[in-house]
Amino acid sequence: MFSDTAAQLVHVRSAGLDEKVAYLLDYIAISDLVQRYGQSTDAHDFEKLRTCYGDTIEVDHEPTIGMGRMTVSADKWCKLADKFHSQLDGDEHIMIPQSIVIDGDTASCHVLMHASHYYRAANGSPNQTLIGGYDLKFHRTGSGWKIAESVQTVGWAEGNWQFHHEIAASLGEPDLS
Repeated sequence: MFSDTAAQLVHVRSAGLDEKVAYLLDYIAISDLVQRYGQSTDAHDFEKLRTCYGDTIEVDHEPTIGMGRMTVSADKWCKLADKFHSQLDGDEHIMIPQSIVIDGDTASCHVLMHASHYYRAANGSPNQTLIGGYDLKFHRTGSGWKIAESVQTVGWAEGNWQFHHEIAASLGEPDLS
């Protein structure tokens, strides 16, 4: 496996045309998948969000929802995302995939994330922004690339972090088993 995109490109440059085309198509598909993930969340389209995952996903979104690393069905994960984000009056996720590395039927990348949230009913400012990232792993399936693992990091937050905690607390102890 390659350590980063630059190392993989050294190999791809000397590869045959079929391998070059396959690499480019996979790279575009993974980049599109990352964008669809953000767009689905922003549009509160959780059926579309579900298309981003296989049957199960390993997640660690401890910084924002207070739950550690877990393996969960994608259906339950998307229902949890719906419960969280549907309480907000607006979301905007700017997602920039970096260093997509493809290794056969698996891939990985780091995604820069800038997520703004708007909650009209907040006590205080209705605005909150998170700056951080996701480390994602992907599997190729019969229906295309799917996110298999998502580890979230938050570098810093701006605005009213309190309403984010209140919404996360409203999730209670969801059945994710």
